[in-house]
Amino acid sequence: MHNKPSNLWWGPPTHFDDRRYERKISWLELFYDLVYAAAIGQLTHQLATHPSWPVACRALLLFCLVFWSWINGSQYYDLHGNDSIRTRLLTFWQMLAVAAVAITIPDAFAGHPAPFALAFLCLQSLITYLWWSVGLYDPSHRTLNLPYTVCFSLAFGLLTWSIFTPAATASGLWVGALLLNLAPPLVGARRLVRILAGRGQVFTASAAIVERFGLFTIIVLAESILGAVTGLAGGPHQSPAAWGAFTLAILIAFLLWCLYFDMTSEQETKTGYGYLQGLIFLLLHLPLLAALSVVGACLKDLLALAETMPPPNLQWMFCAALAVIVWMIVGLTRIMQEEEEDRAYIRPVARLLLGTGAALLLVPALAPHLPTLAFLGLVAGLLLVPVLLGVRSWVRYKFLAGRPAEHAAGRQP
Repeated sequence: MHNKPSNLWWGPPTHFDDRRYERKISWLELFYDLVYAAAIGQLTHQLATHPSWPVACRALLLFCLVFWSWINGSQYYDLHGNDSIRTRLLTFWQMLAVAAVAITIPDAFAGHPAPFALAFLCLQSLITYLWWSVGLYDPSHRTLNLPYTVCFSLAFGLLTWSIFTPAATASGLWVGALLLNLAPPLVGARRLVRILAGRGQVFTASAAIVERFGLFTIIVLAESILGAVTGLAGGPHQSPAAWGAFTLAILIAFLLWCLYFDMTSEQETKTGYGYLQGLIFLLLHLPLLAALSVVGACLKDLLALAETMPPPNLQWMFCAALAVIVWMIVGLTRIMQEEEEDRAYIRPVARLLLGTGAALLLVPALAPHLPTLAFLGLVAGLLLVPVLLGVRSWVRYKFLAGRPAEHAAGRQP
């Protein structure tokens, strides 16, 4: 181990060579994730209050910034975190900054960018320090964290500039900051792989970080449940049609859970391309989780309109988000390891999900005048088909897999 016992109270980050690929998710990591539920809840609330494409684009931009901060905080803990006072304090400061970001999200939607920019600057500075400090304590790691330090510092400059600009200009600067924040793992991929190969090391997404993404997906998916409950509770009256729409909304959330976790759960990324597989894993989750938050916002509005006809833009937004989700799930199946039993479920469902996404986009185009109950019923039916197909394929595999052994046992004297 590279860390001395005397450093357990306030010591350096865990050395890269000491990273554990198989470990239990810590309670601190789970607690850290909860503060992001507040930020995502604010974003879905803003979109549900003003369900329009411009608001959706603003929500997507802010979601990407928030999600970037979660990825970096989680990845840093996975690579360099430990049970020291330093790690706990840095995690607390990040949680405080994320909470401040959540509080200022309404200001960003109201055309006042300065409060959000100031709050996110605090978060940006903490994340920049985290990656810079790795090179400070471990000189051999400076060549790896240099792109992160440079790009994050440039993004810090753009965020500072946005404090003093109008809302439209600030949004453009935030887009630039986001691109800079996302750039290091992309522009430095070859260099990272080459350096690690020279050291006899391979970088892959650990089982722990894959599990963290599953837990974070649960947090975002919970917005669909909350949206359905809030939409029904806030409606003018709770008629049988409203309760029927509520049941279908919960069913849709449950089917999305089935598709994501049955297709990706308890698996690791393929090892053939190492770092590239892990990077694709991260990038596929960005639109997937953003779309899940849109689904939660739309369900709140759909339940509030349970006895009427939902507006076309709400239908399009809802179905487009669902299509993105199912297509991203298909993408994830291409980079995840498969056991034979998993393959019996995943392969037929993945092929069907490609068509399911297209069919979801046809719903608002071919049936724009459906009442909410019928609209949700049609969407739920489209999502139910691949789930039932997967269960059928899995049961058939289990049945056929057991038959040769039974026949062999029957032939024994």
